[in-house]
Amino acid sequence: MSRAEEDLSPEHARALIKQAIGIINGDPWLVAEATAEIAAIQSARLAEKKTRVGRRRRTRPPPRGA
Repeated sequence: MSRAEEDLSPEHARALIKQAIGIINGDPWLVAEATAEIAAIQSARLAEKKTRVGRRRRTRPPPRGA
């Protein structure tokens, strides 16, 4: 599944809306708070993906004589 096909969680959607409202109203404090929330959500999602991975890919050894 590509990144564009993934569904947003309700928390992520709320944070994006909060960020948009801050941008429209010109409130830098609200934009910064929403950006921090989005970063926390994305880092939690990335940490979850890294723990779900089963096996590490095997790398090929370098060719001999190279």
